[in-house]
Amino acid sequence: MSIDDGVRGPFGAPVPDAQEGAQLRADELNLFDATAVAVSSVAPAYSLASTMSAVFVIVGIGAHAPSVIIYSFVPVLFIAVSYFHLNRRNPNCGASYSWLSQVVHPTVGWFNGWVQIATSVLFCTAAPLLAGTYTLQFMHSALHLVSAASISSSKDIAIIAACWLALVTFICIYGIRWTTNAQWVMVIIEYVCVVGFSIGGIIKVWISHPTASRGFSASWLNPFAIHGFHAIALGLALGVFFFWGWDTALNLNEESKDASRTPGRAGIISMWLLLFVFLLNFIAAQMLLSPAQISNEGNKVLFFFGQQFAGSWASYVMIFAVLSSTVATTQTTLLPAARITYAMARDGVFPKIFGTVHEKFKTPALGTLILAFISLFGIMLTSFSSSSGTVFTNLINNIGVLVAFYYGITGLACAWAFRKTIGQGLKANLTMVWLPLVGGLILLFTCYEVLKSGGSTAIPDIVVLILGLPLLLIAYLTTKGRSPFFSQSRVSYDSVE
Repeated sequence: MSIDDGVRGPFGAPVPDAQEGAQLRADELNLFDATAVAVSSVAPAYSLASTMSAVFVIVGIGAHAPSVIIYSFVPVLFIAVSYFHLNRRNPNCGASYSWLSQVVHPTVGWFNGWVQIATSVLFCTAAPLLAGTYTLQFMHSALHLVSAASISSSKDIAIIAACWLALVTFICIYGIRWTTNAQWVMVIIEYVCVVGFSIGGIIKVWISHPTASRGFSASWLNPFAIHGFHAIALGLALGVFFFWGWDTALNLNEESKDASRTPGRAGIISMWLLLFVFLLNFIAAQMLLSPAQISNEGNKVLFFFGQQFAGSWASYVMIFAVLSSTVATTQTTLLPAARITYAMARDGVFPKIFGTVHEKFKTPALGTLILAFISLFGIMLTSFSSSSGTVFTNLINNIGVLVAFYYGITGLACAWAFRKTIGQGLKANLTMVWLPLVGGLILLFTCYEVLKSGGSTAIPDIVVLILGLPLLLIAYLTTKGRSPFFSQSRVSYDSVE
């Protein structure tokens, strides 16, 4: 069965123009807007600040850390290709939730949607905490408005984090154009800072050879220098987190121009841009800083890098870059979560309130607000923790595994959806079947390996996955007879076009 391109509603049925216009605001984002959202969702400055030290400490690979970026990029790029082809056939704002429901089974799609929602809520709890840390750091170092103790106070961090979450929630509710314009501003700030300072740091090492600096070595980029399945799996889990977020563009497909193609292209373009930025900054950091400095600085590593590059003024600029990046990625994580819950509610398998669209703003305002309040509750819980930094680190590690799970499942679903096209052209089969299959298997192996050896740190992942099963059963029992979602027919694609 082959399905024509076009905007689809529940169960793949074409949505009439009048009905579509009454829902989310259609034809609002062009390719540049979608790419800005995809790149900003990944938030290079945030990812580097929060995870660079973890690559050194947890994976324990030292100077070969940049190779983690390379071998993580490959399977995630294959998944981006999967998203492109699945979206080309069914541009639904539920994205992989909707695609898996159609091509694999509705229960698999619902469960995958749940994992994405839970992952987003975890992240919207964790990301504002980093914004809170950097805000207090700036208020102490530059403005002298708070004491040094406030920087490590989990309660103070939680209060500032809540303020940032409230701001991005307002922007998300107010409209997709406001959201996109905000993303453009924040993308420019963080890219100018991260790329500019990285190039500056490399030049400084070449010219003045500061203490603890070292020259570039091509061996840093060798992905085969890392040995052992466990080290590779841990590296992949962190690397997947680095690249996570480009799929936000696909959740905005119903609000994009040329909905079946623009979001997928934006996702793939953003992957290549991000690879360049991540490698550049990793190399610059390793040239200017010692491995011990990178490991010891934790989530303040970019602040320290800026300081070592050009003094205190540069560290303050880097704070703004990380703040901008963190706020941007919080916003673009809340954004797709609200679209997924909207799509599920539209299909009748999630609380109806998530399916309401604000009459003026054309956004799922109530669903966005509810998700923000759940994340706010998580942020407040951290104020009772002895160390918000420990909570933050554990959340980041857990998120990488959950992202690898739902990316991996989507890759396998793409290969299954286009299995009937095998033999219709090598290039088409490579991008529609074989690369998605390989990417999906690699990422699911990562999940298995990390969960198997994770011990207590894997408990949040297991809780999210197990909790999804009774929730799926509840959704099935409560919607049976009221929604055709769980009885919809499977589809597959027998044409490469």
